[in-house]
Amino acid sequence: MQLLRLFLFSCLFIAPLVGKESPPSKISKEPVPSKVTYVYKKDIEGRTSETTWILQEKDKNVHIQGISGNGETLIITSPPINTQSFSYQSKNEKNEYYIHRDGPYLFAKRNDQGGVTQKEFNIGDDLWIQEFDFTFRPFILSAADSLKFYIVHPTKLSLHHMIATKSPRLEQVEIKGETHDAIKVKVTLTGLKKMFWKAELWFERNTGDLLKYMANEGPNTPTSIITLFSKKEE
Repeated sequence: MQLLRLFLFSCLFIAPLVGKESPPSKISKEPVPSKVTYVYKKDIEGRTSETTWILQEKDKNVHIQGISGNGETLIITSPPINTQSFSYQSKNEKNEYYIHRDGPYLFAKRNDQGGVTQKEFNIGDDLWIQEFDFTFRPFILSAADSLKFYIVHPTKLSLHHMIATKSPRLEQVEIKGETHDAIKVKVTLTGLKKMFWKAELWFERNTGDLLKYMANEGPNTPTSIITLFSKKEE
């Protein structure tokens, strides 16, 4: 969801499966429906916005398109969980980001009012996950307790190592008057940096859909709450 992704870009200081020592082959590879449309709403102290996300399977990859009032995002992932490319274009100003993977390398490019900046990173065979909401689904549906991965901060073009950890107990989340059994996941930086920022996400236990997301953008900033408004499969 673009609102989620833009939020993550502003706050992230952001590898193989850990926890139960499960190999990558143990991550769920359940098929994705041919087309799924999600609508998510974001609330920051009463200020609301909405983003539509469309997931489609194309050429054995999953294309994830996000559309909001601010801009458009396109992420391409290869099953079960690796990001292959990411792009974002603002509707209102000169602000574009492009990241793609070629073997062990990530190539990142930013084009904004300050000009063009490019960087590359070598992450070997480790995971690159540029968004959490949809590409976490195989992890949520697996028996793994935690997941380590890399992410690129688009505005700074910096590489960061993250870890997602499941809560051992199910929680109940109410969405539009309906109660769901949810798996809670905490996402943090690794090492000492984990003290500076975290995000909490709740995923529907059976589908792996993101139900709710909570985090702030840094010290002394308000909490953003993102919730699922609708889902349509085709």
